[in-house]
This record gives sequence, C-alpha cells and structure tokens, in this order.
Amino acid sequence: MKTITLSIWLGGVMLGLFGAAGQAAPWTLEQTLTEAQRYSAALSASRNEARALDAMADSATQLPDPKLKFGIENVPVQGSNDRRFTREGMTMQRVGIMQSYVSQQKRERKAQTLQAQARGVLAKADAVRAALQRDTAQAWLELALAQQGLKTADRLVDETARQLNVQKASVGAGSANPDSVLALRMTLSAMRDKATLARRDVQLAQSRLLQLTGQQVEDVQGPLPRYQRLPADVGQLEEAIARHPEVEAARREAETAKARSAQSAVAAIPDVDVEVFYAHRAEGYDDMAGVMFTVDLPLFQSGRQDKDYAAELSRSLQAVDELTLIKREHIAQVQSLVAQYQAAQTLWQRQRDEVLPLQHQRLAVLNAQYRSGQSELPALLEARRSVLDSELAVNQAEREMARTWAAIQWLIPQEWAQ
Repeated sequence: MKTITLSIWLGGVMLGLFGAAGQAAPWTLEQTLTEAQRYSAALSASRNEARALDAMADSATQLPDPKLKFGIENVPVQGSNDRRFTREGMTMQRVGIMQSYVSQQKRERKAQTLQAQARGVLAKADAVRAALQRDTAQAWLELALAQQGLKTADRLVDETARQLNVQKASVGAGSANPDSVLALRMTLSAMRDKATLARRDVQLAQSRLLQLTGQQVEDVQGPLPRYQRLPADVGQLEEAIARHPEVEAARREAETAKARSAQSAVAAIPDVDVEVFYAHRAEGYDDMAGVMFTVDLPLFQSGRQDKDYAAELSRSLQAVDELTLIKREHIAQVQSLVAQYQAAQTLWQRQRDEVLPLQHQRLAVLNAQYRSGQSELPALLEARRSVLDSELAVNQAEREMARTWAAIQWLIPQEWAQ
C-alpha cells in the first residue's frame, strides 16, 4: 500500500514538474495570439449567438405548428337538462385541428432580419478579435522589450556593484576618501531602484498576458515583428478603413435596420387561421363537421402598421448616418495613430543614435580621467547613472513605438494568427 501511495505521489510531482516546465517555455508571438483567441470567452459567445440567430432564421421560414382543439360545447346549466350531455341536441363533443397560415413574404422577411442580425454579430466578433490581437501583441512586445531593459539595468548595476570592493580597498590603502564608499553605495541604491522598476514592467506584461491567454507566459522567443517602420503608408491605411471590423459592424447594423423596415412594410398582410372540426352529438342527433376561418383585419393600418414602418425606416436612416460617423472617426484615429507613431519613432531614434552614444562617450572620458586622478568619483558615478537613465529612456521610447505600431497593425484582424 505504501509503495502504491509513493508511486502516486511521485507521479503527481513529476506531472507538476512537467506542467511547470511547459508553462515556463518561451512563447512566440503567433502562439500567443492563437492562445488568446482560443481563451477568449467573448469570441466564443459571439460565435454561439450567431449560430443561434442562424437557427432562428431557418425556423422563421416555417409555418407555426398546428393546434389540436377538443372539448364539449353547449352543455345546459339550467332546467331539466341541467349538466346532462345527452338530452340537448346542441350539446356536442368537438375535436378539430387548427393551422395558422402566415404569409410566405412575412416569413421570408423575418428570416432575412435574423440573418442580418447574425452577420452583424459576426462583424462585431471580428472587432473583438482585432482588439484582442492588438492587446495581445502589445503585451507580448511589452514583455520582450521590458526584458531587454531589465537585462541592461541589471548589467549596469552589476558593473557598478563590482567596483564597491575596489573602492573599499582604495580607501583602506589611503588613495581614496572614506566618503567615496558611501557615495558609491548611494549611487548603487539609486540604480537598483531603476532595475526594480524595470522588473516591475516585466511582471506587469506577464500579468497582462496571463489575463489575455490564461497561460503563464514567463518568456518570449522568436523574431520580433518589424515595428521600426509603419505597416503601410498612410494612404493605404486610410483605404483599409473600409475593411475595419467596427466599420463593417456598423454596415451590418445598417443592413439589419433595413431588413427590419422591410419586415415592417409587410406587417399589414393578414394572417389566416383555418380550423377543421368534427362534432359528435348524442344518440338521435346527427353529428356535425365544419371549417372555420379567422382573418386579421388591419382596419387601422395608418395608425398602427404604417407608424411602425415609418419608425423602422427612420432607424434605418439613422444606422446609415452612424456608419458615416464611424468611418470619419476611424480615419481620424488612423491619422492620430500615425502621428503618435512618427513622434515615438523620432524620439527613439534620437535617444538611440544621439543621446545614448554621447552618454557612453562621456562615461568613458570621465572613467579615464578618474583613473588618472583628473576627475572626482561623484562625477563618474553621476555619469553611470546618466548612462542607465539613457538606456532605459531608449527602451521606453522603443516600447512606446512598438505599442503604437501594434495598434496600427491590428486595426484589422490578421488571419495568420488564427
């Protein structure tokens, strides 16, 4: 029994280890996007809603189910025949079938409205998918670039920390002032604060990916997308607005409103109920049969059906106007995103190509001067802090540029990431 228990325990431990190893494996961008789509409850809900509307559209083309009618009619409640079923000739046991006939045109218009609603739901699902891909790509890029910033910060902190023992030895030998060790420790503490903030950014990106994918994404792998330039020129991006999922959703909403107005236009066509019955009477009386018709009478069409049709027609025009507004809003959104990207790109290039090289050159000069006794330690420490600040500024500018690039790239959902 102990052997079995130990085997089960070992098996659980190994399974946990394998699970942890699987979770710790680096994730490519495509894997992360695919997992986010699989994990999304919003996409699943949209697909189920669309399937439900399609099923309702199929059902709407059918006639209603027939109805069985049965009972007893004309039972006396007074006189000598009170509550007797066989004394009165009008008393009969009646059974019949009734079928409602709805105009085929009305059924088709209702089905078309439901189909338009289903297409609208799918268009909204594409908008959800585009936003999901954008958020996931931004979080993945944020993690990849934040890890680079953390590595840079840790490297500079380690380089500074290694000088602490050297500085202590210099103080012991009398070649340096005692307060130089304190100054170095204060500088090292400030640099560690920067590294802590860089580590926080990594953890925030991991938390965001966990929210989007349901998986613990600790590390990334694979090539980074080419976010150093726009996915396309501004003209092509503005032309692609017509395929934007939110614009498509607004277009489908306009089609749904138009289908509702078409359905309302035929609402005055009367429905017809047909009933066929057989009535059995008491012995000595003849049985009876009959056919009954019930027809709607739209006598007040101008005050009812016509009003409903006018309302649906106005909603259809409203939906067209809203489509125009959404197109204009997204053109402005593209222009705004491009302006943000170009500004972020310029800041990143200036920090990377101008400011950071100058900071490294300044550090090298001060380091040489310090070794030759021509510079003081505080100036050298301040230069080290400036290099770290510039490295993190370059990283932050690159992250901002990548974040904006992803917002432009995933304005429209990418099929390759499914």
